[in-house]
Amino acid sequence: MRQGLPALLLALSPCLVATSAMAEGTPSSVMAIDDALFTKHSELSQAQKDRDSQKQLVEGQQSQLTQLDKQAEKLTAQLNKAKANLERDYQRMIDDPELDLTSTQNTYQQAWADVKQNQVARLEAEQTLQELNAELDQKQLAVDAIEEHIAKLDTDKLRARAERLKGELRESGTQKVSFTNVCSSSMTLAQCAKQTEDLALQKAVNQFQTLLIDDTSESKLVKQNLNKVSLNIHVLRHKNIESGFYDGKRFKSVMDVELDARPAEVTACTLLDLNSKYCFAPGEYNADQTPQKETAWVNLTVRSNQYNDKVLVDGVNYGSSPVEIMLPVGPHMITVKKEGYSSFHQELKISSDHTLRAVLRENENKLVAGYKFADTMPSGGKAPGLVTLIAGEYLIGENASHQVDLDHAFAIGVTPVTVQQFEHFVNVTNYQTDAELKHICTAVNNSEVTPVPDSYWRDPGFKQSANSPAVCISRSDANAYTRWLSKQTGFSYRLPTEDEWEIAARSGSQDNYWWGDKFIPGEANTGWGGTPWSNNSTSPVTAFAPNRMGIYDMVGNVWEWTNDSRGVTKGGAWSFSPAMAAAHQRLFMAPSAASNYVGFRVVRDLD
Repeated sequence: MRQGLPALLLALSPCLVATSAMAEGTPSSVMAIDDALFTKHSELSQAQKDRDSQKQLVEGQQSQLTQLDKQAEKLTAQLNKAKANLERDYQRMIDDPELDLTSTQNTYQQAWADVKQNQVARLEAEQTLQELNAELDQKQLAVDAIEEHIAKLDTDKLRARAERLKGELRESGTQKVSFTNVCSSSMTLAQCAKQTEDLALQKAVNQFQTLLIDDTSESKLVKQNLNKVSLNIHVLRHKNIESGFYDGKRFKSVMDVELDARPAEVTACTLLDLNSKYCFAPGEYNADQTPQKETAWVNLTVRSNQYNDKVLVDGVNYGSSPVEIMLPVGPHMITVKKEGYSSFHQELKISSDHTLRAVLRENENKLVAGYKFADTMPSGGKAPGLVTLIAGEYLIGENASHQVDLDHAFAIGVTPVTVQQFEHFVNVTNYQTDAELKHICTAVNNSEVTPVPDSYWRDPGFKQSANSPAVCISRSDANAYTRWLSKQTGFSYRLPTEDEWEIAARSGSQDNYWWGDKFIPGEANTGWGGTPWSNNSTSPVTAFAPNRMGIYDMVGNVWEWTNDSRGVTKGGAWSFSPAMAAAHQRLFMAPSAASNYVGFRVVRDLD
């Protein structure tokens, strides 16, 4: 058997390498950023090619596994036929002791050998597929990291363009201008000189602005938007070089004018058709800044028909009614709520002191998703904790591409069944598991499924605590537990369907994991998952954060039985790659098999 799991370790270990490029110094000039973008786009093209090549390998391996699955069905049918023939001939021997069974026995033995060989080939193909998927995930991470870097560079380039234009516009300079003016005959000499000087200064400003714009790096775009802004050009000083009439009618003024431009902070962005935020350092821009103005304040009193309620005004909690609050005049959203009652909501526009009385009405006892409870046992203890999910439309499957219409509500275990909970069942019933009766529980060692003699749920090959998930449990054992639990509580307990399990695992998410599409090291106990338990053992069932529905261990720790007759388990495990812990993944197990990486959680039917 190939050494598949170590290869996965090598594939997953450099997960942080792809992002290391983000730590490099970011270029600041537009030209340097363009160079960096060219380099990154080249890297992206190669990374995408590598990823696409890996996808083809995954698809090819998946096709091979599909063929093996089809072959398994055919071989199983042949085995069943050979078995039936052998049983028939055994019956015939009763009447004919001389009957030769050699041919029938050989056919049965060959069919059995073919089935076992196919099982080995499927296990190896599945392991290869896991490895290829892990490599594909790594290559996709590389693509994502480069795309993220490119997006950052694109943003940096916008800000760099704005900074470059700011620098180009904040220039000082001297313009020499000449202006000839035909003054009105009613003007005095001083008035004519002043008018001509003003017009010359106006010409100097226009001339200076034209030169400024022509010298910008993106002058064509800037000219298109120039009518939207003011460059705020200031005349610092000016000096008359020549001034006076030169033909008795026209007054001429020649002067040197010193000017500078003081555009507003956002002017560069307006000229470049950019969002104003790119004219500020990250975190400094606030589009909502408005001048302060005087506001009148009035008194609001809120009362309700219930005690121990909660009064919120504009989302701020002011405690239980009655409350008196000083508020600015204008519209305010008033909310009064209490558990078990319909909330009161009203938008109130107040212009003077006001008293509001809210009437709360008791809710009907309606089932809602996310409600947690536990049934009581005859001994006074509690059955496993449960959380409710309701009927509706849900998206499941790879890429959440399959819609299911769930026609019933159900409650699922908040955690997998623990060692302590399973031990209570065994102590009460004297139940013996399949692993105890067969004296064997399997484990994965060096990518091979290996039988471990005399291992069972109390001693699965690693240290377990009372709060660890029970393992080395066959599907028959899990069903025995649910039947006992049903008798103890008077309610119907069972294993989840595959759809129910995935709906609970996703908790509304359409991604691979309830927190997103990418596995986050340290967030769950999987092989190479970055936790103290990864590749070593199970972890306590509440060691990691629950999903949005408050359900623990729906990613990793142990594979969990479903009621699928094919032996489908879900969720991934401490000794399997993170990719196998995605919500849509499944692992097929023989229903009578017991492994130290497989446990279960219960479902309770709701009326």
